[in-house]
Amino acid sequence: MGFFKAISSGFSNYTNFSGRARRSEFWWWTLFAILMGLLSLIPILGWLIALAMLLPNLAMQVRRLHDTGHSGWWWFIGIIPIVGLIVLLIFYLSDSKPGPNKWGPNPKGIGNEVFEAAPAPAAEPAPAAEPAPEAPAAEPAPEA
Repeated sequence: MGFFKAISSGFSNYTNFSGRARRSEFWWWTLFAILMGLLSLIPILGWLIALAMLLPNLAMQVRRLHDTGHSGWWWFIGIIPIVGLIVLLIFYLSDSKPGPNKWGPNPKGIGNEVFEAAPAPAAEPAPAAEPAPEAPAAEPAPEA
């Protein structure tokens, strides 16, 4: 995915927190966000840019985490100083998980056909339970 396509994808999916984002899409978007950050040095324009980029940035990061097989909730690990940012960076640099996951098919198309072609295994019926043996009848007590 190229630079302009990534920007288009970022803004067209600015509230889409489901699905997956490829590495190229994420890093092109990140470059765009950094360039926009340089424009934020202009006082009023900076606030408008920061406000306009808030949701698209968050959505792109969550979709990137989905692509690596992690929940979007992992974004909050970035709150932990240094260690959290390193963990997020490793996730962002990781390759896509092959095949579909619970957030959708692989955007690269790698492994999707393997998972789609394999039928789900049929569930085996549980064995029937054997009836419990009958207890012997109690003999009546002798009368005195």
